[in-house]
Amino acid sequence: MSAIAERANSCIGSLYQFFPNKRALAEAVRAQYGEEIDQSWMALGRQAANLTAEQLACRMVNLQLETVKNHPALLALLDVPPTPRTSKRRELTRAQIAAVLMAHRPEMPRTAALRIAAVAQHVNRALLGLYAKSRPEEKAAVIRELRAVLTGYLVPKLKHSKAASPLSTTQPTPRRMRRGGPLEKQATSL
Repeated sequence: MSAIAERANSCIGSLYQFFPNKRALAEAVRAQYGEEIDQSWMALGRQAANLTAEQLACRMVNLQLETVKNHPALLALLDVPPTPRTSKRRELTRAQIAAVLMAHRPEMPRTAALRIAAVAQHVNRALLGLYAKSRPEEKAAVIRELRAVLTGYLVPKLKHSKAASPLSTTQPTPRRMRRGGPLEKQATSL
């Protein structure tokens, strides 16, 4: 807490007056930033129907990167254990991401949108954790990876296609993954 007080140009007593411990401080910071993030997702939701799949995926990635750029303290909070409030905040953000997806593709079932949003959240969290721990000269490369992974995942999910819907959960299983295929044989021999 003393390092936090020092960086905030405040005395530690003032900090403890409002926050009994680091966890309470982290929760307050998350809540403050959460409101701003909510506004960003709602604004993107209002634009989603008029964007191509590629444009929307790009803007979704940019929104997350801008959030971290504007609030670098969020990177430090990735390692702070979640609280029940944090879990509710993540669920709210997930629902907002799903709303953006459904605004773009109104025929998308809510369950599919929530699943896609959850995957995007987890990938984003993992890659931002990697970004936070990267050396300065590697950060740009990690950002490129984040963009590639998230846009590569989101664009097919956002495109309109009646022939082969990316929302379908019944995809043919590649031979190497089928029961009795090379991967299963390899796994059973370990």
